[in-house]
Order: sequence, then C-alpha cells, then structure tokens
Amino acid sequence: MMVLKRKEVVAAALVVLIGVAGYLNWSYQDVLQVTDGGEYIETGKKLGEAQLVNKTEEAAEADSEAALSDSYFEEARKNRETSREKALDILTQTASNESFDAESRKKAQDNILAIASAVEREASIENIIKAKGYENASVYIDGEMVEILVKKDGITDADVNKLCEIATSQLGIAASSVKIIPVK
Repeated sequence: MMVLKRKEVVAAALVVLIGVAGYLNWSYQDVLQVTDGGEYIETGKKLGEAQLVNKTEEAAEADSEAALSDSYFEEARKNRETSREKALDILTQTASNESFDAESRKKAQDNILAIASAVEREASIENIIKAKGYENASVYIDGEMVEILVKKDGITDADVNKLCEIATSQLGIAASSVKIIPVK
C-alpha cells in the first residue's frame, strides 16, 4: 500500500515540475499584465532578447529585426511543443502503467485531454489574432492563464484591449488572466 502512494507522489511531482518548467519558460519575458479595467503594467524583463551590434543601414536593421522576430516566434512554438511532448510522454506512461492506482491513471488521462484542448484553443486564438491584422502571434494556455506573444511595434492600449477581448471571448476567462507580451 505504501509503495503505491509513493508512486502517486512521484507522478504528481513530475506533472507539477513539468508545469512549472513550462510556466517559467514563458514568464521570463517582457510582459504586459492586463487588468479588468484595460490597464497594463510593463515589467521590463527582456531575457534572451537579441540586439544588433553594428547598425549601418536602416533597411538592413529592419530586415534583421524582422528575421529575429520571426525566429523568436518559431523558437517559442518549438519550446512550447517540446515541453508539451515531454509532459505528454510522462502522462501517457502514468496512464498506461498498471502499478498506479485507477485514480492516478484517470488524472493522467484527464491531463492529456486538457493539453489536447489547450493546443486546439491556442491555434484558434492565434488564427483570430492574425486575422485581426497582427503579423505574428503565439499563444500559451496554462489552466486559467493565457499568454499572448504578438509581433507589433509600439503596442497601444487599443491593441491590448483587442487582444484581451479575443482571449476572454474564446476562453471565457477574466481579463486579469491574460498577459500580452509584445515582440518587436
């Protein structure tokens, strides 16, 4: 009986650690926190952001920034997929392992379904954001929280409100649960 409880604790700890790793991956970025009043707070974190050292021509600078931004979105999507694949591997192993009790296997199966649902909703929101005229976007849903990375120079209150409205209407969450992360 004690062995099963130990395995349950280990499985639960792994799921929590994967969730924390995914959250930390997304949280160390320049973040705008949206509140219900439509106000936002800029944190000023810019970890991992690349800058050009020698800026000789404005056109070359614009091209380089566009390439950096596009690769940033590709990298963000790749990191999101890698984190999810690792989580799904652990959850699948837990769900199919007969040494875990039925409740632990059921929780793992429920988490697998939740991840699949989040992936579908993220893609839907990304498509809506692009349809509204934003060049590139990446969305990450973690429970009741959603982070939207969006490519736009000079994000305005109107942009924040528009992006927040997309997320709240699609997910049925409060505006305070939405983070807007502008990427240049």
